[in-house]
Amino acid sequence: MAAMAEAGQTGEAVKQAEALAAKNPNDKKVQLNLASMYMQADQMDQAGAVMAKLYAAGQLTDEREYKQLYSIYANSENKEKDVIAVINDGLQKNILKPDYQVYLALAQAYYYSDPQQTDKAIEAWQKAAPLSKDGETYLNLARVLHSEGRIPEAKQAAQQALAKGVKNQADAKKIINLK
Repeated sequence: MAAMAEAGQTGEAVKQAEALAAKNPNDKKVQLNLASMYMQADQMDQAGAVMAKLYAAGQLTDEREYKQLYSIYANSENKEKDVIAVINDGLQKNILKPDYQVYLALAQAYYYSDPQQTDKAIEAWQKAAPLSKDGETYLNLARVLHSEGRIPEAKQAAQQALAKGVKNQADAKKIINLK
């Protein structure tokens, strides 16, 4: 299957993976392989369905699997609540490490969920920003805090963005200089 996928025969590789998965519905490795084939074929809905089934059955047990599932959800329409649920579950079970990527995905899911959960998004961005390699996350946090009228906190986040290094220094300085 991998050779077919690499040779550009993704459709045939998916068919083979589906056939194998149908014969082995309880084999986690086979099901994960099917999800990977779907992802390579850019069939995210199908990949998400396979991963969701494994998740519901309690078969996702490591960090990579959880990250794969929440990433599929994050790249799907209207799946923010699922991203939030998977990440919080993974953190609670100590399967996911509380790292930059996890907190960033969580912040974005809260922010773009319907209804928007801005306070929880801010909380997650506050955890992500110190873990980022540069000040971009601090600048995003400053923008959200500013839009929420939390000016002193926005100014502080903008200062941290500058201190950590940010491409758009002018935006950070505008927030710092607010009256």
